[in-house]
Amino acid sequence: MKIFLKKLAFFFIPIILYVIIVLSLDIFKIFKDYETYYNQDITTLNRTYVSTKIFLKNKDSVNYDSFIFGSSRSQAFKTPIWKHYLPEKSVPFHYDAHSEDLYGIYKKLEFLDHLNSPINHALIIIDREVLAGTKKRLNHLYINPLEFNDVSKYQFYSSYILANLNPRFMIAYTDFCFFKTYRNYMKNYVRMDKYPDTFTPIFNDSYYGLTKEIKEDSLVYYNKMKQQGVFYQRPKASALILKVTNKEIELLNKIQSLFDKHHTNYKIVISPLYDQIPMEEEQLQLLYSIFGKKNIFDFSGKNNLTEPISNYFESSHYKPNVAKIILDSIY
Repeated sequence: MKIFLKKLAFFFIPIILYVIIVLSLDIFKIFKDYETYYNQDITTLNRTYVSTKIFLKNKDSVNYDSFIFGSSRSQAFKTPIWKHYLPEKSVPFHYDAHSEDLYGIYKKLEFLDHLNSPINHALIIIDREVLAGTKKRLNHLYINPLEFNDVSKYQFYSSYILANLNPRFMIAYTDFCFFKTYRNYMKNYVRMDKYPDTFTPIFNDSYYGLTKEIKEDSLVYYNKMKQQGVFYQRPKASALILKVTNKEIELLNKIQSLFDKHHTNYKIVISPLYDQIPMEEEQLQLLYSIFGKKNIFDFSGKNNLTEPISNYFESSHYKPNVAKIILDSIY
């Protein structure tokens, strides 16, 4: 019996120690509350989780009533700029997520509704990828917080435990923490930007560090991006046609119902992406039928916003000057 217990201890003690280390390091900042979540992090955090924590921390004192929804592409739209187009006393919050999808936007609106939060104004930034996502995700970077009531505690916390058990991630993370040297193999696990992104603590806007790099020497920056194939030849042929699904229709109708309930003044913007792939006509007609054509603004495809590569940081994200042009045209 003693031999069995020793073997059992030999097996479990390392696991227990590892879990203790994971909890104490809290690499993804989900086991403890933080005054500031973004502080020169070398790992990517779950944007939905962090945004929700920031909202809950400030909502009673700040009294948010207007929201920007979308993926990281929505970060071209800054709350201080958007505020100029809203009634004077409006208080905006940027409620985006990494690789946001339709399901994620709906769950955020449902969460706000559950809290009886006012949703007086909404700006939703979508594209083909956003409309394609209609199911919950369990990856640690995308899983919804427990407050959304669509995942169990086990699902939520185990996703982060599993992420920490990834040996390649832990080797890269430990290597960088100890030696402060970025190595090529760390690319998919450790963030090391020349100029880190910055975040506003109240309104949750993100400001890309690439802005400073471009300002230093835009010619060098864009030549480098071309040589690396980031800015490719366009138009890019779409491999798949984005077909309308029943789940998509259901989620869009639920979003519309919440807007009706809160008497929300909303606008839905289809992003001007570098790939110049236009939104499918079937998708446009669906959006028109549910939200009304006056609330849908399509900037996809080939146009004066998508032609200049100087309007983009890279082939995925457009700049705030593009968002400002869009805001001027829709308000």
